[in-house]
Amino acid sequence: MSAVKNLQWKRTLSKLRYSYEELNYVSEVSREAATEFESYYRRFCAENNINIPSLEQENKSRLENYYEQAKIPKKDTDEFILSGSIGDTSITLFENNQEESEEYQMTSDEIAIHDSFLKLFKRLALKLHPDRINKFLPDEEKELRAKHFVEANEALDQKRYYALIDIAERYAVSTPRNYKQQTRWMKREEEKNQQLISKKKNSYNYGFAEAETEEEKQLLIRKFIYQLFRINV
Repeated sequence: MSAVKNLQWKRTLSKLRYSYEELNYVSEVSREAATEFESYYRRFCAENNINIPSLEQENKSRLENYYEQAKIPKKDTDEFILSGSIGDTSITLFENNQEESEEYQMTSDEIAIHDSFLKLFKRLALKLHPDRINKFLPDEEKELRAKHFVEANEALDQKRYYALIDIAERYAVSTPRNYKQQTRWMKREEEKNQQLISKKKNSYNYGFAEAETEEEKQLLIRKFIYQLFRINV
């Protein structure tokens, strides 16, 4: 690989790694803010004589349409996050944290990438699998290798191939050399992550977490109420 291609590959890898870190952060903030947002919303309604059950009944068909679009059971609120799209006429009342199990056809690049990293995982397993770890190593090193084996397995399943590269470099295991395919794939993955990040940052949960004043929080709640019930507070 030429020096320029190597630099491009490393830069793309760094951007992908950062996008995953950012996505994890934004997702965690949104998740943690969900309960606070809902509590503030209900307190705001109580203080302003807004009868939530009555409004929900009046807007039953509208709300049911939201639930249907989100493809979630109306009563399973404990498993979902209250969220919405700020400044948009559409809204998602509850956001499922789990990926939808839709049948997806992998591209030729994705198949080639996965196959190459599956081979990398097998090479790592020769050093990290509990049954293959050198028995003469210190106990602490054995535990670390076993831990890295689990992490490598999860990384492969979740297609977080950059994590496999990190582990491989630590144990001096050769990594796949299909750099052009990797670069193409990583760019697409980074773009997908950025779209998810943007969507989550545009949620009411995240907006509430970012709000610093009571005025900002109340403005957010008013937008939320308008989107749900089409009333100005």
